[in-house]
Amino acid sequence: MHDAQIALVKFIVAHSPVAAMMRTAWGWPIAESLHFFGLCLLIGMIGAFDLRLLGIGKRIPIAAMHRCIPWGIAGFIINVSTGSLFLLTEPDQYIYNPSFHFKLLFLAIAGLNAGTFYVTSYRHVCGKDVCYEAPRRAKVIAAVSLCAWMAVITCGRLLTFYRPAPCTGHETTVLLVCEP
Repeated sequence: MHDAQIALVKFIVAHSPVAAMMRTAWGWPIAESLHFFGLCLLIGMIGAFDLRLLGIGKRIPIAAMHRCIPWGIAGFIINVSTGSLFLLTEPDQYIYNPSFHFKLLFLAIAGLNAGTFYVTSYRHVCGKDVCYEAPRRAKVIAAVSLCAWMAVITCGRLLTFYRPAPCTGHETTVLLVCEP
């Protein structure tokens, strides 16, 4: 483990504004449910748009399908909010976890990929002319998007199966001891 990771975990444990609330009987289950709801919105809307760019549902204009994207963004905001609650409650289970590192990497890839779409393809597929066929670059972006989001989901799921080793302590203890 890197000294910066250990220092970050100790800082979060000492200053977490939400840990007490999240450790109540309903705190974590409510946040987890909201996280899955956000995931449904995010992947449902972004995934449907990506599939449309790839040619599924060709009778639907791409611009019409793009109107669902704000719902996907709402899901992303819900997921970032609830994910932050998890991180601030059990920082050692995330900051030391390679699955979390990969999840952040794939989130960054998905974000850069979305930015690439808006810089290179958005005006063509969602312009004033009705577009039913996406250009090749938009299809590649859509395929990368689907793969990145599937990787984010996979890494998120793997978080619970990989518990970083050298951390010891009780779940209700405020300060965990981690050996470098």
